[in-house]
Amino acid sequence: MDEIKLWQVTLDQTGAPAVAPVESVDRTGTEAELEEILVRAPDLLLPGLKLVGRQTETPGGPLDLLGIDEDGQLVVFELKRGTLCRDAVAQVIDYASFLAELDPVELGRHIGERSGKLGIEKIEEFSTWYQEQFGRDLASLGKPRMMLVGLGVDDRARRMVEFLARGDIEISLLTFHGFQRDGSMYLARQVEVAQRPVSTAGGINKAENLKKLMARAHAFGISGPFEDAAALLRQELAGYEWPNQSGYTYSLQETAPSGSPTLRAYVSVRIPDAPAKSLQFTFHARAIKAAGSAWTDFMKLPKLKVSVKPSGYAEVTVGALEWQTRKEEFRALYGAIVDGWKAKREDDKVSDLEKIGEDAPEAVVVGAA
Repeated sequence: MDEIKLWQVTLDQTGAPAVAPVESVDRTGTEAELEEILVRAPDLLLPGLKLVGRQTETPGGPLDLLGIDEDGQLVVFELKRGTLCRDAVAQVIDYASFLAELDPVELGRHIGERSGKLGIEKIEEFSTWYQEQFGRDLASLGKPRMMLVGLGVDDRARRMVEFLARGDIEISLLTFHGFQRDGSMYLARQVEVAQRPVSTAGGINKAENLKKLMARAHAFGISGPFEDAAALLRQELAGYEWPNQSGYTYSLQETAPSGSPTLRAYVSVRIPDAPAKSLQFTFHARAIKAAGSAWTDFMKLPKLKVSVKPSGYAEVTVGALEWQTRKEEFRALYGAIVDGWKAKREDDKVSDLEKIGEDAPEAVVVGAA
């Protein structure tokens, strides 16, 4: 592939365009520098990517980055600060094959125990976190995707990745072209080899989930009430919506202990198998805490079917025919949840500022006594 070049275009005093080449660079200072850029901006790798591991130990050595894509699939990243070669292809396969051999319990433990370092959120119970984020069991995770990332790639590595991608291997290749000017570095992103869509490899994605969810709502005869309940949640929480095959999960952004933004599931609405023609709402423990006294008032409402689970979340079941009569009660509760979430966000900001102040060095005054 021809080298990508970049020019800066400005206007001179007469208004005529002036063109100046921007110097290209073939490597960052260190792999850690490239990692740090991508940890701070994971969307450069994949839209909606959630990073769950960095320098995660495996028998073959530490894998650079480990993430979950927006469809809930595990992704293994191998990074190189310079040009990718065939050794990088072997490394990423080694890491992915190790993770693929772990059963769901072992995998959850492996990821959870090794999270929480180098700017990655600490996840105490990975299986619970995964269920909250994607509305399905960790056993549905499937085999990992692989992604090679570098500042360029040689012909042999590209040929190998293209060969694997044409088969039943989910692997892709992404390069960043670096440019330097006036002490600043610029990155241009280019997909060299794109993997086949996950759906054709037997995976689960948003579009498939949504199609099956609509079919379920129709089969159960509650399309109208279900979509109305989902629309209310969408409107009031204004968060991130994830469809699974029986309902929707709504998440709000929080700040992880590492300081990075993360999405947390707050409320779900689903179509249960029983009782027939009903809606089931799940309020996660953080949503109940955010609602405060409004949750206590909600629990006192007459003829409300609530089941509080030992782990702290609650399930509320509402018949499809009674939804319209209870709709405003749910709207009020959602408003309280959002207010509590906003208050927590402000408290977190204050705590961060106080921590910065505590960590700052003391001022030294130099002068005559």
